[in-house]
Amino acid sequence: MHTALNETLAALPDDTKVYPGHEYTRQNVKFLTTVLDTEPVKKLQAFAENNQQTQGKFTIGDEKASQYNVFMRVSDPAVQKATGKTDPVDVMGKLREMKNNM
Repeated sequence: MHTALNETLAALPDDTKVYPGHEYTRQNVKFLTTVLDTEPVKKLQAFAENNQQTQGKFTIGDEKASQYNVFMRVSDPAVQKATGKTDPVDVMGKLREMKNNM
């Protein structure tokens, strides 16, 4: 997952639109608030609450530059602190475990 997100997808042009196969924003926001309590997360939460569908609303640039995609922020000290890990692959694994256990 780390390689797919942070190497393969992150290498795409910033204006590449993201079309996930299912609506995941609302569920991800619930998880994000357990890892990061930031203004961008609050804005994303409001966006998800006000939009029934969010597919195609984001680009790879949004995902990379955002402060809400914790899966693309495995080197962020706040995310590392939340996971208790520092190695990017270990951080990703712990994030996935935490989300699965929600």
